[in-house]
Amino acid sequence: MQRRRIAVIAAGVVLFGGVVAVLRSTGAGDPATRASTSTPPPTSLAAFAAEGVLVPTPGAPPEQPADLRVVSGPRRMQVLWSGEEAAGYEVRWGRDGRFDHTKLIAQSATQLDGLDDGAAYQVEVRAVDAFGQRSEPARGEGTPRTAKIGDYALVDAFDQPDAPDPARWRLATRNTCARATPGQGDDGARLVISSNCASAPASLRSRTPFVLRDADDLGRVVVETDAPGADGELTVDLVPGPVSTVSGDGLPPDALRLRVAGSAGKTSAEVLTPEGTPTTPTRAVPTLEQGLSHRWELVLRRDGARVLMDGDVVATSPAVPRWREATALISVSGPTGQRVNISLVAFDAAPATAPPFVPPPQVRVAIAPDAAPVTGTPIRGVTGGQLRMTLLHTDSSPTAPEFTVAVGDTRVPLRPAVPGAPWRAAVGYPVVADIPAAALVQDGDQLAVTVVAGVRMQATHVDLELTPAPDAPPAPRPSTEKTPLNGLEPVLARANGTVLDAGGRPVPEGSPIQRGRVVFELTLDGRSGQRGTGVAGLAGFTVRLDGDRVASVPTNLGGPGVAGVYRLALNTSGLSFGPHMIEVKLFSTSSDTRPTSAFVPFFVSQ
Repeated sequence: MQRRRIAVIAAGVVLFGGVVAVLRSTGAGDPATRASTSTPPPTSLAAFAAEGVLVPTPGAPPEQPADLRVVSGPRRMQVLWSGEEAAGYEVRWGRDGRFDHTKLIAQSATQLDGLDDGAAYQVEVRAVDAFGQRSEPARGEGTPRTAKIGDYALVDAFDQPDAPDPARWRLATRNTCARATPGQGDDGARLVISSNCASAPASLRSRTPFVLRDADDLGRVVVETDAPGADGELTVDLVPGPVSTVSGDGLPPDALRLRVAGSAGKTSAEVLTPEGTPTTPTRAVPTLEQGLSHRWELVLRRDGARVLMDGDVVATSPAVPRWREATALISVSGPTGQRVNISLVAFDAAPATAPPFVPPPQVRVAIAPDAAPVTGTPIRGVTGGQLRMTLLHTDSSPTAPEFTVAVGDTRVPLRPAVPGAPWRAAVGYPVVADIPAAALVQDGDQLAVTVVAGVRMQATHVDLELTPAPDAPPAPRPSTEKTPLNGLEPVLARANGTVLDAGGRPVPEGSPIQRGRVVFELTLDGRSGQRGTGVAGLAGFTVRLDGDRVASVPTNLGGPGVAGVYRLALNTSGLSFGPHMIEVKLFSTSSDTRPTSAFVPFFVSQ
């Protein structure tokens, strides 16, 4: 079929099936809406149809949502309902009968965060059709509560104003792809990991080691999060060595991984090992609604491993750890612009503590066949340091060459972080080096390091752990970044356009159409555009054919619209033979949300 996807991006050219569709979000500087630099975009539209154009019209209001449930949790409530599926929903909530919070969503469940424990909240949910008409409300109420966690070796709810605590966690990410910041406002008191790189994992490394108990129940890792999302991954790695990251397809020897992946509306959970130990699903993982937190647990026993979701076993594995102590990594990855919230990480394991924390300098890494000595200012109050890196290379050799690392005027061996780690092209290779105090020389606020090697490669992750001197005063706590890489501002629903013939059948990809009447089907997908604060309210859309406005469809009859499916019949009898263009522009009910335009080409044959 001839399908064009409309994306919310600043500018770009996207190729769909051999046809170039130019997509843009129209704002300041856009020639098509240059007046918007001084005049806000319209927040409502009047219905309009040019001669020969048929536009959709609203029907009866949607049915009221059914079976509304409120599930209370720590500083949050999850609201779920059923009934006839609607284009979208309006959720309102508040206390003492005042509904002072509202959001629009496109799924039959939502999570309300940033609430006060012990306070009673009321909730109303209305179904919203494609034209903004509302149903009667379904009502419920709940009281958020934080349950007491057992006597675990580590418990972090990330409710500090400067989370994550650098004495407990280090964030490893490629370049500046991700950022870990404390949740604020509607994010609630939890950790927010935001990303601007597609598929690049961001890893939280625990500075507290995970140590097994001497019992049948060896230990468990608990992670409460809304990851993995629709097209992302959540992994929990336990690695017997000083690593900061682990490559997706290069598990070191004896490592164990819990992998939870979302794709095509389905979610899978499995335990992975370097040997490929099989995982047995015990029940299907239910569809995970966007933005809802779940508790995932990797339970290790002498007779194998178990994966729990919200207390229920969803998978088992015969894998048993062969180590006593491991580094724990919690990693998330997904599409560009992903935001993941983590509200709890806990270790039910043998007692362990993190080493004393000394804020490290920024490490600048070079890779060269040789290195010259570097002078600078010694780092005071430390007895040495451990340098951790992940190297990415294209070498086809079966085994890794020997490396050294030059720091200051000292060279020390660079060894595998886990003996026997795979040396494969395009797979991260974790290495570590012990740096003596005399070599820790800063050039300004940076520590210059050279990996001496004759192999082409790059250091994708670098981490330095400093060991304080016994008489060193406590290090001041470094300031933490408070602003995520991407915001919570709602955006308009994403869309798919399909060109149909006069009979309503999809036109085969690349096929021209005959003069006469064609149907343009516009599908606005609110789920794809949904963020933590929901979807931006839709005032309506306009359609232009070769630059001339042929239709305006308002979608805010009872309030802002969310999404929907619309069919418009266009008269092409007077069009010339050759290429033509349909432009669709979406407008929000908020002047703060920029309109989004899409240009959809088609071809009229003789």
